[in-house]
Amino acid sequence: MSRDKLFSTLLLAAPATLFALGCSAEVQPTATPSGTSSATGDHDDHDGHDHADHDETDVDEAGHTEGDGHDHDADAAAKPATAAPVVDDGHDHAPGEEHDHATDGLVINNPPPLGDANGARLMYRVGEEAHTFGRLMQGTVAEHTFELRNEGNEALIIKQVKPTCGCTVAQVEVENDEGVFVSYTFGDPIAPNARVSVPAKLHTKNKSGHQTTRINVFSNDPRGTIQLGLEADIDPFFSIAPRFLNFGQISVGDVVNKKAVLSTTKGDPVKLELVEQSLPSGSDCVLTAINPDAEGRAARWDLDVTLGPDLTEGNLARAVNVISDVPIPGAEEGIDGKATYAATITISAQVVGPFSFNPPYVSMGLVRPGQVAARTVTIESHDEDYSFADHVPQIRIVGLQNPGTGADGAVSYREWEYADAFTPTVRPVEGKNAVEVELRLEGMPDNATGSFRGTLVIDLDHPDKKQIALVITGVCRGGPAAPK
Repeated sequence: MSRDKLFSTLLLAAPATLFALGCSAEVQPTATPSGTSSATGDHDDHDGHDHADHDETDVDEAGHTEGDGHDHDADAAAKPATAAPVVDDGHDHAPGEEHDHATDGLVINNPPPLGDANGARLMYRVGEEAHTFGRLMQGTVAEHTFELRNEGNEALIIKQVKPTCGCTVAQVEVENDEGVFVSYTFGDPIAPNARVSVPAKLHTKNKSGHQTTRINVFSNDPRGTIQLGLEADIDPFFSIAPRFLNFGQISVGDVVNKKAVLSTTKGDPVKLELVEQSLPSGSDCVLTAINPDAEGRAARWDLDVTLGPDLTEGNLARAVNVISDVPIPGAEEGIDGKATYAATITISAQVVGPFSFNPPYVSMGLVRPGQVAARTVTIESHDEDYSFADHVPQIRIVGLQNPGTGADGAVSYREWEYADAFTPTVRPVEGKNAVEVELRLEGMPDNATGSFRGTLVIDLDHPDKKQIALVITGVCRGGPAAPK
């Protein structure tokens, strides 16, 4: 039997079973599709794209000037897609799907072959709709080319080749009349018996375990969308313990140390270096090679992180990046970032000054004229030499801060027409060096309507902190007040 006859005989086979994949946003083919559609049984599961994988930012929530800060894989059931994605982000998603990959099986279930060759027919050999790479090291970009053929008696038109997350497709090629593969433009006719080449890449950056991805081929084949698949088992390059260094609540002047251990999973010696731009201010991070060889390479490295004493109040959340000297096979600058293996250790802390308070502002909510309401703010001292028993704070109710004041430490406030409607009370918190400030609204005037904003100013006589100012917010609507 001839090779072509064999190809024609071995058409679509039983579905290949794959499993859900980890997601990595990648670039679409440059060719512009002439149309989009979605396949029945298109079950796309996603665990969140790794956009800007090594983003690092110091997080300081608005209004938390005293450091009051607020310090994946749920299995998701696969959902069948019945329409084209509402937003085209370059990957196949069912409408409204979030990016959380299920561990349930994902089935490639292509439609069965028709009984004749009338029309366009996009075919592949039995078993070649899916390719297994076996075991790959994390970060590897693995490549495979799918070979298809128009087995129909009419021109085949491919409208779009669309990969799911974790995969990219390079330039699709088609066999011309001379038997030479040339670049294909979506929408062009493909002659009967001509072969089609679909080169694909599986990206494993930041992935581990069993990973799969699919490629949906949209064409004028009357059976609808044809799916292709890639899968691999990913071994992590680094073992990191722990990945998260949580320092908890620390004071501005504290000096605290924690350590993480980075080891190569296969025991291969490497050189590591810290990315200076990722280090948080007020910290000292040191990488130390354990039992290095003559070139300074080691299979284990210790990362010692010291925070303090010159930290900034607020929430600290920083991704500290470490890069190695080992190239990532197949990695491309601009798609996979650094072309060497890297690791990330997250540092977090709630940095407090002499005082912390909660909540960060006073919300009176919705009130009516004459309605009485009370809210409480707790202020705690973290200075052992400053006791609220000896230093009772003074309370003022004023308007908003005057623009342009406070840069030099001198803050002034506007007058507030509703200041007299509030009564503050200070009382100690038992068992703590803290006080509660109760702000009682005695009732807004009968003519008050709309939103209102003022400031609760807490004056302190601490040498490093003279004042805490919390915004008062609320909405007053006309009508009878609730019973007192």
